[in-house]
Parts: sequence; C-alpha cells; structure tokens
Amino acid sequence: MPSTPDATIGTLPDPRLEDRIAPEPAAHGAAVQAVFNDAGRDLAVYSAVHQLWYEVVGDRDQEPGIVAEVNHEALPWLEAPTSSREWVVKLTSSRWKAGTGTGDDYSAYYKYDLTLRERDDDGDLHKTGQACSLRVIPQFDDLNYKDGSSLTLQYGEGSLVRCSTTWADTADEIEGRMLDILELVLDVDRGRLLEDRDADSRRLTKAEAHHRFDIGWKRQVIEVMDQTRDLIAFGGMSEIEAHQYRLREGYLEALLDADRWHLLGFERTSYDIELKCYQNAGWTEIPREDPAHHPKLEASFAGVDGDGALPHVDEWDEVMSVLRSVVSAHLDWADVGREELIADDFQPGSASPEYRYRHPNGRREQLRERYEAVGTEIHREALKANTQAVYDILRVVATESGASYDTLEERTGLARSTIRYHVSRLAEIGVCEKVSNPVLVVFPSLAVLEEAEEILRRIYPDDQVDDMMDRAEERRERREERDDPSSVGNQEESDDQEDDAGDRDRGRNSEWAYFEDLRLEVHQLANALDRGYLDGDEVRVRTDRRDWVE
Repeated sequence: MPSTPDATIGTLPDPRLEDRIAPEPAAHGAAVQAVFNDAGRDLAVYSAVHQLWYEVVGDRDQEPGIVAEVNHEALPWLEAPTSSREWVVKLTSSRWKAGTGTGDDYSAYYKYDLTLRERDDDGDLHKTGQACSLRVIPQFDDLNYKDGSSLTLQYGEGSLVRCSTTWADTADEIEGRMLDILELVLDVDRGRLLEDRDADSRRLTKAEAHHRFDIGWKRQVIEVMDQTRDLIAFGGMSEIEAHQYRLREGYLEALLDADRWHLLGFERTSYDIELKCYQNAGWTEIPREDPAHHPKLEASFAGVDGDGALPHVDEWDEVMSVLRSVVSAHLDWADVGREELIADDFQPGSASPEYRYRHPNGRREQLRERYEAVGTEIHREALKANTQAVYDILRVVATESGASYDTLEERTGLARSTIRYHVSRLAEIGVCEKVSNPVLVVFPSLAVLEEAEEILRRIYPDDQVDDMMDRAEERRERREERDDPSSVGNQEESDDQEDDAGDRDRGRNSEWAYFEDLRLEVHQLANALDRGYLDGDEVRVRTDRRDWVE
C-alpha cells in the first residue's frame, strides 16, 4: 500500500532573510489557560462553578442558565451591546473525560462553560464578533479515567480554567478577561485568584493573526499557499496536512497545517502553524461592498506534537511575530498590497499600522528547484520503456487541468487498476496529487501544469489526439480478447503488456486476501481509505453474517 513519504525528490536552496515593512496583521482569536491550586480552600473555583450550576440551572434540560448580567462600562475591554440588548454570562455543562470509580460504578465529572452573550428583550441569546468564554475543569487527585487509569495533574491539584476570546492584543489582556469573568460570576477576590494561580501553568492554547483582502486576489493567494505546501513537503521530514477544494475556476479555499515552516525561512518553532484562506458562509450572496464578502488569510498556532509543552504566556510576542510574518510574507508573494486590504468592524484593513518583520527571500529559487525536479520526474515517467500508458495519463491530466478516474479510463483505455497504480506512484514522488472525493488527479500547481504541458509536447511532438484515441481503443480490445476464453491472443505480444496491471511484474489478475492474513493494522486500513490510497471498490466486507452491516 502506498504511503506518504517523509521526503520527495530533493532539497531546497537555503532562503535569505531581510527586514520588511508591512501592514500589521490583526490579532484575532486567542486563548490561554491556568491552573489555580485551590483544592485546599473551602470552595475551589471548580467547586464554586459546580455549585452555581445547581443553584441557577439544576437540570441539563434547562440549560443554558444566566448567571450574571454585565455592565460593559465596568469592563474596559467590552464594547457597548447592540441596541435593545444587554450583556450576560450563560452557564452550560458537558461530561468530562475523567471522574471517579470504575466500570458500572464509574461517575464522570462535568466541565462547565461560562460564555459571554448578548440577550434581547425576548430573552434570546446572540453571538457577536466580540467573544469571551471560560471553560472550568476539575484537577483533583482522586480523579481517574473510566478504565481506572489515573488522571495526570501536570500543574497540581485545583481548577483548570481556559479563557478563549477575540481581539486581544496581549496575553495580559486575555488573562485579565479571565479574572474579570471569574470575579463577576463567583464574587471571588482577585488577589486570591492571583495567589492560587500556578505560574508555570499559564500557557497559550490558541493564537491567530490575519488580514482580510479583496476577493480579486483570492486565486493568487491560494496558489501561493499551494506552492508553500509543495516546498515544505519537498524539503522533507514534514508533518503536513492540506485540505483543498477545487472548482472549475481553481482553488476555492485552502488550509495548510505543517511543522517545518523554517524550511522557507520562517523562525523554527516547537509548535505547528496552520495557514488558511477562508470566507463567510454564503459569501456569494453578500454584496461586494460588505467586508464579509471578502476572504481572510489567517495564520494560527496549531498546537504541539506529542508531549511537547504549550508556549508560556510570556512567549506571546514571539508567537504572534511568527504568525504575522507568515501572513505578511504570503500576501507579499501573492502581490497583495496595502490597498487590497479590507477593513471591517474589528480591524482597519488598509489603515493598519506598519510593523517590521523578517521576510524570507529566495522563494523564486526554491520554486525553480522544486519544479525542475518535478519536471525531470515527469520527463522520466512519460518515457517509460515499452509503454505509453504513463504518458497518456499525464497528457489527459494536463489537457483537462485535472482528471477523474472515469475520465482517465475513458480517454486512455487503461484498466481502472492500472490507472490507480500509476497515479499512486506519481503522487508518491510528487509529480501529481489526488484531491477531493471522488478522486481528482491534478498537478501540484499551475506552474507544474504548464511545465508538464511543455514537456509532453516535446516528448512526442507528432502525437495527435486521434493517436491517443487509437491507443485507447486498442487497449480496450486487447482486454476484451483476454477476457474471452475463445481468444487465442497472447498478452506477451503486446508492446503495452503492462497496461492492465501497472508494471511488467504486475501483469496478472486481481488478487484478494483476508484482512487477518495481511500485515496491516485496522487504523492503517482506515487511513488508507480516508486518504485515497485505497478506493472503496478495493475493499470487501462480508455482510451475510452480521445484521448490523448494511
């Protein structure tokens, strides 16, 4: 079964860095956490919220409960509510992963959410662009998981509180909002909270920086993100995930999550960074004059791998510096200037203040190295000995700017198994990609597409559409003859003898095996299906013995 390689076909030239001045990306969503070592007090923060839930709510079917009305004038960071509304704090609960007891005697603890909302005259609650919520989680020695294993308390006993909010420029602001809400809801002394707070537990769990830009530059931004993904993967040893959606016009939106951004010249970090381009739901129905019609480019701290520690709140400036530089560099590479930035209710767009950042140069050289290496592979694959199968697959993908398996089967005359085999090989070495579901086979970028078109023209300059159609028909006829018992044709006489199996050593009928006989774990099979390494018609499930299998 094919697997995603740690590295593809080469290494990148080292980038060069220079100082640049650019509009500063706005800080957007952010979150911090802290543990209050208050288990020895008469009422810990968690216990106080738990008791408040019983006093105000008492029944999960009655959620949410309103535990406080908020005077925005008392909180400098909170703007006035919408006309005819007021700020309130709602309280909800949900089961947590730990509790007490085991088996049938297991009893889960609950976590509680305190969330800022606007309430209208009818009592309905409304979410707004200004958000703040607290999640309160127990941290007690006697807690365990349902299987009986103990809960690890990284920062000691007490109450874990996570505060998520928007439009905060410093970690101090976020921590201040956490303390404000706790004081307001629990009537607890701020000095006591600061005394109980474990200094090392103050960690960042979320940070974001973004610019909103004119929709006319969306395709260029997506193309730059696509190139970045290719370069990071090309540089090797990257944990990378990319989700992309294609329409006829090109990419609609994209998300890239990776841990090797330093390959492009950004600061090396101990955490993943996610870069995404996105728009409001239903943006096509929103007038162009409305900022919500236009997309955002946003970089965010995307967590740490394994047992790595989250960044401390004291590292806020360093984290935001890296995120802002990723946004600014990608907008620069896409030629999105200050005049293309769009203001909205929460950030000034083209009026954003200037800031200085370290801009990675040498991207053009990196891309050239990448595309030259891919071009070499395209040339080598298209000239495969004894067959024009791969050439025909590549030619259809280039001509159609992306082709489904159905299209490839129709245009090349190759068997579906042959096409899957070659496409999987080509994807492994970085020549093409499989995106969406059903699978669409594409080249990694528009630049590679253009390079492939030129290479394929040079390889067989006299090859016409009719020639490929003739080869497709011949392949179908040979396959029909092999399936006909009365046929005396000999597959070995064909100069495309491997077309129905991939390579010469695969020239055989389909082979199947029981799952229990394979050196394959369940999660590997699931992953292969999810990522498109295996297609649905390559896996069989027996249904006559199990009523629940439909």
